[in-house]
Amino acid sequence: MIKYSMFMDHDSFFHRIDPRVKIFISFFILISGILFTRAEHLAIIFATVFILLRFGAKVPARTFVKYIKPIIPIVIILLIMWPFFRTSGNILVEFWKIKITDDGILIGIAMALRILTMISATFILLTTTQQKDIISALTTMGLPYEYGLTLVIALRYIPTLAGMAQTIMDAQRSRGLELDKGNIASRIKKYVPILAPLIVGAIRMAQELAIAIDSRAFGHGKRTYINTIHMSGRDWAVMFVSLIVFASLIYLRFWGIPFETALF
Repeated sequence: MIKYSMFMDHDSFFHRIDPRVKIFISFFILISGILFTRAEHLAIIFATVFILLRFGAKVPARTFVKYIKPIIPIVIILLIMWPFFRTSGNILVEFWKIKITDDGILIGIAMALRILTMISATFILLTTTQQKDIISALTTMGLPYEYGLTLVIALRYIPTLAGMAQTIMDAQRSRGLELDKGNIASRIKKYVPILAPLIVGAIRMAQELAIAIDSRAFGHGKRTYINTIHMSGRDWAVMFVSLIVFASLIYLRFWGIPFETALF
């Protein structure tokens, strides 16, 4: 079955707070993942995100692993490649002109954790907020409705296209197509029967979406909303605490942690 969004209908802490607060929290985590460079610091941030998702949003660990599974190959590539480009530090393995150092390994781990942290930061918003609420939050923050709708449509149809691709692959496998056999060139050719119907399905989906938008008189007249969002006292409190935590992290990064301890 195709799942149209990452939203999970639970009664959790993050489900009950304003989507604008969750947007800022995700943004704070994203910036923190960029600012910190050491592996141990990024590991703490990533572990914090996982705890927030597990207990604050009630996202099962298995679901979290499923969401980050597509980026695991990128993480593995970073872990393997970075040690070859960083030669400072204590040499652990040396072969010909290749040197593997402890700094190189730590940087590889740090970059992998940075990618995981930045990707996981968006899960707090996407798993606890319905798409219509995301649009409402973005428009109330000043973003034009057209841009907000475009962003949410992209989030809405990415899992749809992924589900469609999986359905097409299963159908072609049932017809005897072996995608996992042969060399790289033959495997690439075997994906042509997957891409062709996928592209046709995407174009058909876009046409149906355009008709649906036009039938609702999109872009004509002043926009009105059925549901409106309001910041409660609890939302302001969470925002205040988030700002304090983020400001503390900024202080630790630039003034509390000496620059000579950074790897970059």
